[in-house]
Amino acid sequence: MTRTWTVQQLDELGRVRLSATFFMRDMLHSEVASAHRLSNAPDDPELAVAAGTRLCEELLEPLQGRWGRLAIRSAYRSREVNALGNAMQKAGKPG
Repeated sequence: MTRTWTVQQLDELGRVRLSATFFMRDMLHSEVASAHRLSNAPDDPELAVAAGTRLCEELLEPLQGRWGRLAIRSAYRSREVNALGNAMQKAGKPG
């Protein structure tokens, strides 16, 4: 079941620090979701924060330490955004 979010709840979720230099808002941004006016908010925020923390601490922070600042364009994809991407891929359309 899809969770309903208030603007304040999404703002608070976006402010969650995942590692030394990454926040949840870095993971939630999606150009595809924005362009198609879809929600890219997680159904299970605790799981999303746990997975994002692990990604940031174990992979992104070490990569950034070696190569310099990383710009995350999209990391988390909601079911709604994934469904659109799958449909567009099957239809042969770019996202």
